[in-house]
Amino acid sequence: MPESILFKTIKMTQMKNHSTTTYAAILLFAAICSTPVFAAPLRTVETLTLIDIDGTKITFTEQELREMKQITEEKCIWVGESKGFIGIFDCSGALLTEALKYARKTEAAGDYLHENTYVIFRGTDEYQIICSWTELMRNGDGRRAMIMLEKEGEPLADDEGKFRVFFPGDKYVGRSVKCLDTTEFRCAEGFVAKKKDDPAATEE
Repeated sequence: MPESILFKTIKMTQMKNHSTTTYAAILLFAAICSTPVFAAPLRTVETLTLIDIDGTKITFTEQELREMKQITEEKCIWVGESKGFIGIFDCSGALLTEALKYARKTEAAGDYLHENTYVIFRGTDEYQIICSWTELMRNGDGRRAMIMLEKEGEPLADDEGKFRVFFPGDKYVGRSVKCLDTTEFRCAEGFVAKKKDDPAATEE
């Protein structure tokens, strides 16, 4: 016997409600998955920590950084990858290469270790970027990098912290870590030092 019109109507309504429920569940799942995981809040620190390749920690105060060789880059164009144009600023601070020389173990190492070493710049919100030793020490743009202390002749704003790493040669400021807290030397994973070539290195 053919299905009644009423039965067909009820069946179609049930299918429609099921589809609506499934669609709503998918939207809810997508919303949960896309919820951003927020980083730790930015906070200002009074000192900057440099960690050498052997784990030795060297701490700098703002005054100690100001006593190092200073550099000023004028009319630096700041562009954010998502924000777009931010502004044009005069930026000043301690020459980064001068500060990194206080990592004595790394400084005394030979080329073999240097070429397998990278530097992590980390902010108080755990945001971090990586540069190779070669980029910083043997590249013209790298040698212009600074631990920024002033912008437009004034100390950095609270939301930037006392210290900010800045690379004037970068097109975007995504690598300019705000509220810089730690600068750390590390060897590439799997690196094995050759003691005969590099007495300062240690075997992994």
